[in-house]
Amino acid sequence: MRLLFDVGNTHIVIGLFKDNFINTWRIGTKSFETEDELYSHLYPLFKREQIDEIEINSVIISSVVPSINYILGKFAQKYFNTEAIFVNSKNLNNMKLNVDYPNEVGADRIANALALKKYYGENAIAIDFGTAITIDVLYNGNFIGGSIIPGINTQMMALFSKTAKLPQVELKFLDYSVGKNTIDNIQIGIIKTVVYGIQRLLLDIKNEYNTHFNIVITGGIGKSLQGIIPEFNNYDPYLTLKGVNVFYEILKGVD
Repeated sequence: MRLLFDVGNTHIVIGLFKDNFINTWRIGTKSFETEDELYSHLYPLFKREQIDEIEINSVIISSVVPSINYILGKFAQKYFNTEAIFVNSKNLNNMKLNVDYPNEVGADRIANALALKKYYGENAIAIDFGTAITIDVLYNGNFIGGSIIPGINTQMMALFSKTAKLPQVELKFLDYSVGKNTIDNIQIGIIKTVVYGIQRLLLDIKNEYNTHFNIVITGGIGKSLQGIIPEFNNYDPYLTLKGVNVFYEILKGVD
């Protein structure tokens, strides 16, 4: 059984994989400072689902938070007697990173690209709504880059923290475009410009490469945006975890 981690700046998505995904959970990235605290979060979750920890023989991690990688490595050694495997730009036998600096590509983006290739075809785009929004483009089976945008909540928090009177607002896509109150103005100004900006960017990518791309959205906020424009119809909450698992299969030569 494989224990998979998708470590983001705000949350960590954790999954168990055997023949398929058995369970998934989310915890806060800053909710632990040691390997023992991390285990204290997972133990009751395993217990609740009657999971036998002895069956876990591999720990595979995609992390964009280098400061906790040491803790994750110690966790794998102490509690599962195995070396943690971290997703990286090496050993990608079936996919090239056609970018200027392959070693700088984030582990989450590599995992997304691997999952795209296995589950959505050789021409596909992942839009990952997190603390930052990453757009990852797979073209002819290879990762060719994309773009990074400040996340919707990141933009909202920046506006709230830098202004004296503007309130925090909920994530809500409005069906009109002229706000009549402060909350509407913020929701329209941030959410609609992000959504429609991405929509135009996807059109530009399609035209630039003269190719149809399968588009997949993921990330915690992605569910709230599913279906609001045609490009956001396909939501896969565990795209990155799937890619983490694909990385392991490539590394171990598993069919």
